[in-house]
Amino acid sequence: MKLLLLVLVTLIVNVSAFVPYYGNDAFDAPAVARLDIKRRGGRVYSPDSIADLNRFQEILSTSLERYAHTKRELQGNRVVRKALPISDKLAPIGSDGSWFSEVEIGKPAQKIQFDIDMTSSDFWIDSTTSVRGTAYWSDKSESYITNLQSVFRDCTSSKDNLMFGDKQFTVSFAHCTPPRASVKTLDPSGGMLGLAHSTLSQTTVPHFFEEAMLNRALGRSMFGIEFKKDDPETGAYLSLGGMAMQHDDPLWSPVKTYGFWQILFKSLMIDGNTVLDNIQGVIDISSPFILAPVEDVRMFYNAISGSQPLANGFWSYPCYEDPKVHIEHSGWLFPFIDVSLGKVKDTSGYCVGPLVEADLGGLWVIGEPFLRGVVSVFDFEQNRVGIRSL
Repeated sequence: MKLLLLVLVTLIVNVSAFVPYYGNDAFDAPAVARLDIKRRGGRVYSPDSIADLNRFQEILSTSLERYAHTKRELQGNRVVRKALPISDKLAPIGSDGSWFSEVEIGKPAQKIQFDIDMTSSDFWIDSTTSVRGTAYWSDKSESYITNLQSVFRDCTSSKDNLMFGDKQFTVSFAHCTPPRASVKTLDPSGGMLGLAHSTLSQTTVPHFFEEAMLNRALGRSMFGIEFKKDDPETGAYLSLGGMAMQHDDPLWSPVKTYGFWQILFKSLMIDGNTVLDNIQGVIDISSPFILAPVEDVRMFYNAISGSQPLANGFWSYPCYEDPKVHIEHSGWLFPFIDVSLGKVKDTSGYCVGPLVEADLGGLWVIGEPFLRGVVSVFDFEQNRVGIRSL
């Protein structure tokens, strides 16, 4: 009898001790603020429409440019991705296809549009003399503060009050005001909120989430993204401090390289058959495509009968094939909501596929065709990503 009890106790201890890092742990982080975000120019693709390949190519070029200015290096016992120094401009604002939110800043409030970027970590505002975009004028805000310290070319360290949803934050940002003789005065005005880790910063301005935690403006250093079910064409929610709405606990996976939100996906399946495995994927809502190495893309389409390459890394497949694509995250299979980016042309029986060839050093970029069907949570403190089906 004593032996039996000892065995039972040992089993209980061993079972309770085995808790995977990515496990389905309790998730009780209500959102502090929720922002409506939209794509400029509307949705980039629609499975039931004709694919705009010219627009696809322009947005693909912009996406690849965002990933070009980084490098990997070893810091202590971890691999990090750092920003390569740039000298001219932090990033383009107001690009076609970019996600943005309209917020209020200053006293009295001025409405400006902030772009959302998951490949950078800087929080900055560009005030130009151009009539394009949405301008912020610091001299018209009673709550504006600056120490005139330069944090980037034509940019100074600044602070002001900003409303995210119904929550007010006192935020530090780089305020960039190009001189009148500069060609950059022709650029649109607006802001940029970088959602990547601080290693990708180009300035010395405090990271938004680090500052918000220090000021106790956020209870948890995380954000979440989910597409609106009632506005599938253009709308999504960005939640700060937790999730906008109640969901089942997400399945967590650790970030592999500090910088981007890069995690390991165990496998990718087409119609129940494993086609690719051990995918290093960067989560990025800005990408309307799934970007992948050339050989991986070719293996993917070779598994779909009748697939044909198009120009500039895009591929097509017979629409009637209607492949069912799933990707494995933390032991669960999640479907691609959109497997077609639209028909090649009106009279064609071919659809443009979601995977696009891109040379990003072996990385994948997991974009909208997958993210549209899930809730994704990004945890700075524990350096992990959580995913759950909508």
